[in-house]
Amino acid sequence: MDAKWHVILSGTLTFGVPLALAVRELIILRRPQGGAWRGDDPTPTIPRPLPPNAPRRLPDCLIPKLVPSAQSTRAHTPEPV
Repeated sequence: MDAKWHVILSGTLTFGVPLALAVRELIILRRPQGGAWRGDDPTPTIPRPLPPNAPRRLPDCLIPKLVPSAQSTRAHTPEPV
């Protein structure tokens, strides 16, 4: 293979394929008509009640709580000089 073709094919593989994939993703993710994203809807959706056969939620005593880190709970002691 000629050096010129090696450089062209290597550059295409390095820059062309990722660029083509990025352009493809941008085309797929186009905004819908009206120019707003789905997340921009100002009206919140009302959650539906759970069906009677749905699993129950965990009680609060079984949900782990975040404990403050040991460093933040220690009293600050001055460093020896």
